[in-house]
Amino acid sequence: MLFAVLFLDLDRFKAVNDSLGHAMGDQLLVEIARRLEKCLRSCDTLAWLGGDEFTCLLESIPEESQATLVAERIEDALAAPVRLKDQEVYPRVSIGIAISSPLCQSPEDLLRDADTAMYRAKVRQDPHHVIFNRQMHAGVLSNFELEQHLRRALLHGEFSVHYQPIVFADGGAIAGLEALLRWRHPRRGLVSSAEFLPLAEATGSILEIDT
Repeated sequence: MLFAVLFLDLDRFKAVNDSLGHAMGDQLLVEIARRLEKCLRSCDTLAWLGGDEFTCLLESIPEESQATLVAERIEDALAAPVRLKDQEVYPRVSIGIAISSPLCQSPEDLLRDADTAMYRAKVRQDPHHVIFNRQMHAGVLSNFELEQHLRRALLHGEFSVHYQPIVFADGGAIAGLEALLRWRHPRRGLVSSAEFLPLAEATGSILEIDT
C-alpha cells in the first residue's frame, strides 16, 4: 500500500483579502476546509498550514491513481461558488501530489516534493493538479544554484553589454546597434541572457542588473 501528500494553494486568495477584507478571507478558508473534509476518508488527515495553504495526507491507497481521483474530487467540490457578503467567489486551487517512495527519507521530503509539484501546477491551466517526479526536484536545485551564482555575479561585476550591429540587407550599411547583456561565468564562460534573464526577473535581480 502507498500513501500520498496533497499540497493545496488557493489561487488569488490575496485578491479576496484585498477586496473584501480579511474577515471574508477567513470565512472563505473555513468553507474551503469544510469542502475538503467531505472529499476525504475518515482515515485521511487534513491540515491548514497557514495563509491559503492546506495539506492532505492520504493513507493506505492502493495505487497512485487514487491520489489523482481525490485531487479531481477536490476540484469538483470547489467548483461551486462561495457567497461572501454580496459577492460570489469562485475558489480554485493548485494541487501538488507526492506519492510515498523509498527515495523520500523523511516526512519533510514528501511535503517538499508536494509543494514543488504544486508550484508546477500553478503555471498550468488544465489539469490543475500535478504529480511530483524527480526531474522537478532536479530543476528546482538547478534554479537555486543558478540564483546563488547570479547574486555572486552581481557582486563581482560579471555582467557586460555586447553591441551587435544591425545592417541593411541592401548594401550592408549599419542601421543601428542592438545591446545584448551577457554574463561571463568564471567556470561556464559566456552565458546567454536567454538562460538567466527569466530567473533574474522572477527573483527581482533584474533591477540590480539594470542599474
